Amino acid sequence: MAEKTFFDLYSEQKSKPTPAQEFVSEVARITRRTETTVRMWLSGQQTPDALAQSIIADHFGVNADSLFPKR
Repeated sequence: MAEKTFFDLYSEQKSKPTPAQEFVSEVARITRRTETTVRMWLSGQQTPDALAQSIIADHFGVNADSLFPKR
């Protein structure tokens, strides 16, 4: 059995990516954009082009028109 401290166990869990980080990484990978770009899409600072929107929609099985509604 491995010998680890309670803090070691906590640190291992804390170093894992969050579901939100995994989502950003996945979208960056499928659209071939940077994670920074994906975060800008999430914050509304930028909107992806039509090709990226269609890739995201196809990947997640949603309507591309509903992904980035006009503000």
